[in-house]
Amino acid sequence: MSRQPTRSWSAARRSPGAKGLGVAVLVGTILSFAAAPAEATWGIYPQPPKAARPTPPDQAWLLDVPERPGAQAKRKVAVFAFTGDDVYQPVRAAVVRTLRRRHLSVTASLKPVESAVEYREMSYALNLQIFVEGEVSGEGARQSALIRLYSGVTGRRIASVRFNGPTEKIVGDVGRTLWTRLGPIITRACSTVSHPRKLEREPLHIDAGTPIEPGADVEGT
Repeated sequence: MSRQPTRSWSAARRSPGAKGLGVAVLVGTILSFAAAPAEATWGIYPQPPKAARPTPPDQAWLLDVPERPGAQAKRKVAVFAFTGDDVYQPVRAAVVRTLRRRHLSVTASLKPVESAVEYREMSYALNLQIFVEGEVSGEGARQSALIRLYSGVTGRRIASVRFNGPTEKIVGDVGRTLWTRLGPIITRACSTVSHPRKLEREPLHIDAGTPIEPGADVEGT
């Protein structure tokens, strides 16, 4: 009598149906616990933000600095756009900033002309002492920047310097050594142009000859 319940309990424990049901319950429990941390993790750590675009460099140097009323007139220099410079013109910007640190009035809004006569006329009309042109060539570490100075008196080139290396090195070298290499020449040229000058080309006059008297005969009529 006492062994019958034991056999029934053992048979039920070893029943295939009961065993399968237990496994299913166990798997379901594991899956439910595994899903909850994943959802929690997704909620705590959002998707990373998109990479921001790099901010373009400051282009305020392109604007001409207005002169203060009553201030002593500064020596004026025009720096034209450099051929081959990068889109934001880092080499030209370094030249403009370097000259302005030396208390020169620098304009970056003018376009270059084609002849020495036109340079002289522009110098006279705008009271410009020096013109600066530049050319950047090559790529990477083999890049080269050639900077040329033109006199407002003669309209011809009076000096040139070259900087080599990648853009960052050229920009740094311009800031450190441009004035050392060209400063004395710029100072002498500005002093020369500051003297009073006359306009090179006077207005054109046409000599029409002697006025015709009323009633006079005209040759060929």
